[in-house]
Amino acid sequence: MKKWTYYAKKISPFICAGLVITLLTGACSGWKERYFRDYGFGLFSWDAAAMDDGENLDLCIKRAGVTTIYQQFPAESLNSGSASGFVKQMRRQSVDVYALVGEAEWAYEPDGSQLLRALRRVARYNEKQRRGARISGVMVDIEPYLLKEWDGGGAARDGLMESYLSCIQNAYSYTSERDLELWVCIPTFYDATSQKVLEELISSACDGVAVMNYNRTDEYGQMEEEAGYAQEYDKGVICVYELQEPGKHQLDEINTYAEVGLEELWKSSQRLKNQFSCERLTFAYHYYKPLQEMLARMEQTE
Repeated sequence: MKKWTYYAKKISPFICAGLVITLLTGACSGWKERYFRDYGFGLFSWDAAAMDDGENLDLCIKRAGVTTIYQQFPAESLNSGSASGFVKQMRRQSVDVYALVGEAEWAYEPDGSQLLRALRRVARYNEKQRRGARISGVMVDIEPYLLKEWDGGGAARDGLMESYLSCIQNAYSYTSERDLELWVCIPTFYDATSQKVLEELISSACDGVAVMNYNRTDEYGQMEEEAGYAQEYDKGVICVYELQEPGKHQLDEINTYAEVGLEELWKSSQRLKNQFSCERLTFAYHYYKPLQEMLARMEQTE
């Protein structure tokens, strides 16, 4: 998620007027609580310090309706089993836990050797734990578009993407045999650059995709293709919202909800839920620290 590219698509979004009016006027008391209960949100967490953030994380989960967390675990916490304390803490709040893994360079390995090493670590951890302390699956964040072969385009890019696809397919074969879900984090532009790979990735290499939908001008159009494949192949799809401040990681104001706020984000998620026919569409925040900051600002204005 460190770099993204936007390929524009033009589409006129359908807006469910009744829902928008309800949200804008606040006529439905407690709508957020009911909405979170029905849909829930995922939360990406890259910092191991979040695992020791106790009450702060618990409060964030409650206020933002988090039902799934994608946590990057230190290897030692899995090897030693100490990650179980965090997993149990999340489960007590009915939050599913996924391990967040991935490096761009892993795309060079069609056999998926380094990715498989990370998956084995999670699988071995689970083997030693009771059900209440087990990790539900893995969110894979491998970014081939950060590598020089991507910028070269042509045959170099095609070869890189074939290697990337093979890497993920090998990983999915492994997790499918070990009661682990495997999700893949992707940008919005593979339908424009690598459509065949995108379809194969969704159809045969994962349980679902998390789409980094980082442009507020056309949130429906930017993930229409991905949601269509997910519906066709009965896979999950997550719309990931960026929360970091503009200026960070080449983000402009239109790429993030940092300045427009969480209320606008929640309206967007309800609108997309009604626009898409994909039953397995869910949503996620990127990521924990900026979500904390946005919730703190919201509390000051309430």
